[in-house]
Amino acid sequence: METLGRGCLWLIIGVIGLMLLALITQSTINIPWFIFIPIVILVFWIASKKSKK
Repeated sequence: METLGRGCLWLIIGVIGLMLLALITQSTINIPWFIFIPIVILVFWIASKKSKK
């Protein structure tokens, strides 16, 4: 359960960062699914590694 919480936290921080970047540049940011899905998997994999330490 700790991995899920940590992974979600990092995803939320990343989304907020992208939203701030879009707000500052006054543009839209489009992330294709074939890039987004591996990033989500990578974030949860890193979160699982940190919870095992």
